[in-house]
Amino acid sequence: MSSSAWPEAEPPVRRPPRWGAALASVAIGVGGALLGLLPWIATGMRLPLQNLWALDALPEDMPVAWLPFSQYSVTFLLAVLVVGAAAAGIATRVLRRRLPSAAPVTVAAGLLFVQVVAAAQAVEVLRAGLQTGDEAAFYLAACIGVAVFGMVGGLLGFAAVARGGVPVAVVALTLAAISVGWWISGYLALLGPLSPLPYALAPLATWIPPVLAGAAIAWGGVRTRGRIVAAAVGLVLLWVVPALATAVQSAVGSRVLLRSPGDLLDYGWSVFVSALTMPQLVLPRLAVAVVVAAVGFAGVAVVSRRVAQRVSSG
Repeated sequence: MSSSAWPEAEPPVRRPPRWGAALASVAIGVGGALLGLLPWIATGMRLPLQNLWALDALPEDMPVAWLPFSQYSVTFLLAVLVVGAAAAGIATRVLRRRLPSAAPVTVAAGLLFVQVVAAAQAVEVLRAGLQTGDEAAFYLAACIGVAVFGMVGGLLGFAAVARGGVPVAVVALTLAAISVGWWISGYLALLGPLSPLPYALAPLATWIPPVLAGAAIAWGGVRTRGRIVAAAVGLVLLWVVPALATAVQSAVGSRVLLRSPGDLLDYGWSVFVSALTMPQLVLPRLAVAVVVAAVGFAGVAVVSRRVAQRVSSG
């Protein structure tokens, strides 16, 4: 009589421990934040000279601050926060199949940990060195406001890139691409006039953003109405946001105008309109983005056709 045997139990599937996946997710966020801060770290993290500093100081005498607080570095401050968040978002989206479902939360925790600690340290350094008085207090509050705006905007961009739909991700990636230009130009400005690199690498700050924006549009495609709208919105952002950033930086970079809010707004508006309507500034960027997107569309179409032919022939 043959005895029927029960089927052998399958060996348990080995999964990475939860704490390991959580640590990996946190590391992605920390790595993204540090990548955003890389230009600032590479140039020594010396706080820029301040108009309201309590003591006379040379650039090399300024203390180390983990964020570049300065009225002359508004776009660079935003860039180091937004670029880091976008990098973390891209990594999270690419690795989403290997990460747990809660990974965006832990990645965001790592990202914000670095950025909040850096902001807190920089605020304390700036507060300790500024003069006393209402003007210095307002300046400190403005720096804090810009940092908070950058972190919140970066967090929203991270969420859009990491888990948002393709149209939303395309818009967020376009804004991140624009920030890369500020990220590069801020780094080059910190190198100083004696370095040859700012003159040699300045074109990168102009042309890398439209190339990246075009690549984002190509990645998203135009197969649905939402993606077509996202591509159009991306091009509009590439047109408007650099002009807006130029206007804001030009206005707040003038100590005289800061004492007259009405004149500051008038000057900022005139700079914005001028930067928005100068064909030699606007059209080349848009043309590069459109060409890159078109090349990307063509490349995707060719690859898709070849894959379809292989499937049909197989």
